[in-house]
Order: sequence, then structure tokens, then C-alpha cells
Amino acid sequence: MNAVSASVEAPSRGGLRRFVRRRLEMEGASFPELVWVHSLRQKELKNNHHKPYEGPAEERYRHFKDRFEAEHGEILNAYWCSDEASGVALTIKPRPLFLPDVVELHWATDWSTKDKPKLMQLLYLCESLSVRVHEVLRDTSQRLAMQSLFTLVSFLLAFSETDRANNDHAVREIDRTTRDQLRKIEKYYREAAVRSGQIVYVGGMLLGMIPMFVLAVIGWIVLANAKDFNDVGAIGTLCFCTGAVGALISVMSRLSSGRVRVDWEFGKDTLRTLGALRPFVGAIFGLMTFFALKSGVVALDVIDGSKSTYFYLLFAFAAGFSERFARDMLLHAPEAATGRGKPRQQEQQDDPELADEVSDVLPPVTGQ
Repeated sequence: MNAVSASVEAPSRGGLRRFVRRRLEMEGASFPELVWVHSLRQKELKNNHHKPYEGPAEERYRHFKDRFEAEHGEILNAYWCSDEASGVALTIKPRPLFLPDVVELHWATDWSTKDKPKLMQLLYLCESLSVRVHEVLRDTSQRLAMQSLFTLVSFLLAFSETDRANNDHAVREIDRTTRDQLRKIEKYYREAAVRSGQIVYVGGMLLGMIPMFVLAVIGWIVLANAKDFNDVGAIGTLCFCTGAVGALISVMSRLSSGRVRVDWEFGKDTLRTLGALRPFVGAIFGLMTFFALKSGVVALDVIDGSKSTYFYLLFAFAAGFSERFARDMLLHAPEAATGRGKPRQQEQQDDPELADEVSDVLPPVTGQ
């Protein structure tokens, strides 16, 4: 019968200094290597009933286990086949600060299923799904999906060592049960991946807002020290940063309504990079809106000239919040001033999505 075992902790062998030195000098070990030395350890254990967990094989196994955990993190759960050198393990590696822990599923199953092609196919499906879970999900959802996959792979390995693994009817039943469970795990993965991708995307946007915050502080200091509170460079800098804020608020408001869609299988790094670039897009629209208003391309009457800065910031925020609004104002305002092009009401009827987005921000901008 197969044996499930969590990792057995090695006794303390020295102080903290020795432990740190050993970790720094230690080379990594792959999971197949760990599985193989565990198999040798089990064989020696069968021949040494009087002193279990002692001897050269035990020492070698603990050494490889330390090397493996130094690279991949602590082994939370492990399943080892008793007759063949095969196994599966779930590890977790803590990360500093607020970064989520790294959860990985490791497997070495070829020795146990080399003569069982149907079981090999099922294990392949589990392993391919675990790769997607590891790359896409995060935090609790990742741990739940990985734990479910670990349980499923352990179940298949346990079945592979029984006599029923050679029974076609039993294999068909296992195949049906495993695929049903895989469908449930994949359904959970897809539902969690949507939210996980959105969180990574917003996290990238927050990273992109860091330079905007620095620029905003600099612009505000310059504007506060200006004699007439009307420094063009400072106002332009603030409009640049305000457009980025508008882009951030736009994405966050649409998250709650489910209107933000990201392709989660791009990967976390790609989504984070795209998110970090999104504030810069809104910032450019905010700056271009300021130039358009300042140059007179879009005519705007300001009754109190001392408050013109706030009007620029307002329209810069609106341009960052809605790219369609900015496009409509920047590209079609000259046509509206000369009487060319479609009327604004007609364009919004042709594009209902444009009308909805513009109505979320500001009333239509009209020329003089």
C-alpha cells in the first residue's frame, strides 16, 4: 500500500550561524533527485527495522531535502510511492513585504506510470493545469487550486500502485472521476483568474502612479511659489498627473461593474507592465487636453480667470477618465467650430458606448 508522508523535520544540528552558512553554501536539488533518494531511503528503511530514520540513506535524503527546500520553500504536503521512485509535493516559499507567497506543485511520476498510458494522460492534464494555476492565480485562490491538484495527483499515484490499475473497467472509472474533478478545478481557476488578473493589472497601475505622485508634488510646489498662480509649466505638469489619476479612477470604477476585461493568461508580468503603462496614457490625454484648451483649439470661457487652473485640471481628469471623451473633444472640436462633420448628438447615437462613457464624465464641450 502507498504511504502518504509529510516531511520529517531534521533535528537541530547547530546554532544560527551554522544554519545560515549551510544555506548560503547549499546548492539546489531538483524534485526528481529528491524522489530518487527518498526511494533509496525507503529501501534501506525496510532492511533496518531496529533503527528507523538512521543511516547513510537517511542522511542523504535529509541533505537533499534541505537543498530542495532552500530553493523552492518548505514542503507542505508530500506523497511518495512505496514501490516506485515517484511522488508529488506541494511547497510554499515566503516572499518579503506584501508580496504573495510562491506556491508550487512538484511531481515525478514517470517511473510509476510508465506502463499505464491512460494514467499518464490524466497526470499530464493535472500537471498542465497546475502550471497555469501557478502562473495566473495568486494568494488564497492559488493555494486552494494547488491543494486540489495535489490531492488529485496523489489519488492517481495511489491507484497506479494497486492491482486495479491493470483493470480496464477500473481505469475507465478513474478516468471519468478524474476528468470530472479537473473540470471543477478548471472552472474555479477561470473564475478566480478573472479577478486575479484584474488585481495584478490594478497593482501595475498603482506602480505607474508613483512617478505621477512625485511630478504632482513638484508641480504643486512650483505653482504655489509662482507670483500669479498661473505658471504654465506647473499647470501642465499637474494636468499630466491629473489625467493619470483619471485613468486610475476609470479602471477602478469599471472593476466594480465588471466592465474591465483582461486576458489573464498573458501572465502576471505582462499584465503588471500593461497596468503600469495605463496611467501614462491617461496622462498624455490630460496634457493634450490642457494644450488644446490653452491654445484655443477648444474654446472655453472662464468667467473668473483666477480659477482657470481648476478648469484645466477638471478637463484633464475627464480626458484621462474617458479616452473616448478626450478623442471626441480633441478631434471633433475644430469640426464643430467650423460646422463640418457629424453633429455630436448624431455621433453618440451611432456609438451608444461613447454616449454612456461621456455622460459619466462631463457634459459635451462646445466651441464659442
